[in-house]
Amino acid sequence: MGAAPERESNIEELSEDRLLTRFDELVESGLVVYNKNSRTVRLMDQCFAVRTSQASRNAVLNHVSHILQFEFRILSSLTTKPPAHSAAPPNCRPGSDINVTGYEMAALGPPDHEATHLLAANKFPAARPHFLILTQDGWRRQHEALDAEDFAAARQALDSLTRRPSLSSSCRRRRYLLFFNCGFDSGCSRVHKHMQVVPVDGDTETDFPMWPDAEDPRTPFKFSMERFRSGLPPVDELVKVYHRLLEEAERAVGWERGREGRHQDEALPHNLVLDERWMVVVPRRAPGWDGADTNAMGMLGMVWVHDEERMQRWVDKGPAEVLRRLGYPAE
Repeated sequence: MGAAPERESNIEELSEDRLLTRFDELVESGLVVYNKNSRTVRLMDQCFAVRTSQASRNAVLNHVSHILQFEFRILSSLTTKPPAHSAAPPNCRPGSDINVTGYEMAALGPPDHEATHLLAANKFPAARPHFLILTQDGWRRQHEALDAEDFAAARQALDSLTRRPSLSSSCRRRRYLLFFNCGFDSGCSRVHKHMQVVPVDGDTETDFPMWPDAEDPRTPFKFSMERFRSGLPPVDELVKVYHRLLEEAERAVGWERGREGRHQDEALPHNLVLDERWMVVVPRRAPGWDGADTNAMGMLGMVWVHDEERMQRWVDKGPAEVLRRLGYPAE
C-alpha cells in the first residue's frame, strides 16, 4: 500500500471540492480507471410479501404486492478489475491485498495521534468520486465487524465530504453513502478490512429512490435498520446502534458466534450502509447466484455490472428474487 500520507493531508482540512479535484487528477493520469461513459438502466420489479390476517377464525393469507426499484450501472471499466479474492498485487504493505500507492488522499484518526485509517481513491470506481477507507494495519480482515476506530474514520470522511457549502454557493450539497461488505458472502472482493464511500445523487436528473428512505420499507430479504432524527450521531452512538442491529440480524438468521470452523473474530456476513439519515444492516448468505452477484449497494437496488449480458442475468431471474437469494428471505 505504500507509506501513509503526511499528516498535512488531515481530513479535517479537506473539502469535497479538494477531494474531487484530486480524484479527477488521478482519472486524468490513468491511475484511476473510471468509465465516464457508463450507462444507467432503471427498472422496477414486483416482489411479494405474505401477511396473515386474523379477521376470521381461520387465518387468511393475503399476498401483498410491493415494488422494488433498481438502477443498473453498466461499467465497462470493471472488466479490467482483478477477479474477487485473486492474488495480492505488488507493492502492498504486509498483510494487505489492496495496493493504493499513489491513490492516497488523507490520513484518518484522532488528532495528535497515529493514524488508524487511510482515505484513498478506488482504482476501479463505480461513481465520481469513489473512495476507500482502509485500516493502516494491513492484517485487519474484512470478516471482522466494525469497531469504534472504524466508525471514527468513517465519520471523519463523511463529515468532510458532506460539509455544507458557503452561503454564497448555489451548489446543491451531494449525498454520500458509506458501505461495508463484511465477509466473503457479503460480496467483498478483497480481504484487507476497508469501507467505501460513494455519492448517490447529482449524476442523474432524478435521484434514485432508495428503499430505506421509504416510511415503511418492504424488501424480499431480512434487514435491520435505525433512523437518525438529528443527522449523523457521535461515534459512540454509531457503535451502539451498529452492535444492536448486528445482534438483531444474528438472531433473525440463527448465527452463532465462535462456531467451530469459523475464525475467532468472524462476524456474521453482512452489508452495512450508513448516511446521516439511517443505518442499515443486511445479513448475507451468498455473494451471488448463478452469475448475478453484488455488494452492499446492490442490496439497496443499485447494481454495478460489467456489461449488458451481466445485467440481463439479473433481469432474467428477477432482480428482487436475486436479492432474496443473496440475503435471507423475509417472512
